[in-house]
Amino acid sequence: MGNLSYCRFENTASALQDCINAVEEMMDHNGKDSYGEPLSTSEKDAFEEMIELAETYSNYAQGIQEQVNDAWQNLELRNLTR
Repeated sequence: MGNLSYCRFENTASALQDCINAVEEMMDHNGKDSYGEPLSTSEKDAFEEMIELAETYSNYAQGIQEQVNDAWQNLELRNLTR
């Protein structure tokens, strides 16, 4: 199920943190979870896809971060002048 546009970044940040926690666990257990199990084939594929997606997201986000901040500040200024 997709995220609603008004909370997609909040929901995804929470899910990404969960994935980071899982990666940290795998780092502590030689690539396996705390039960000694490796990722399933589909999870391994998704893990690798997430690496590519994270790189793309990081590149895009760095390029547009200033514009996002400017847009947010302009909105705040408009709200202050009302």
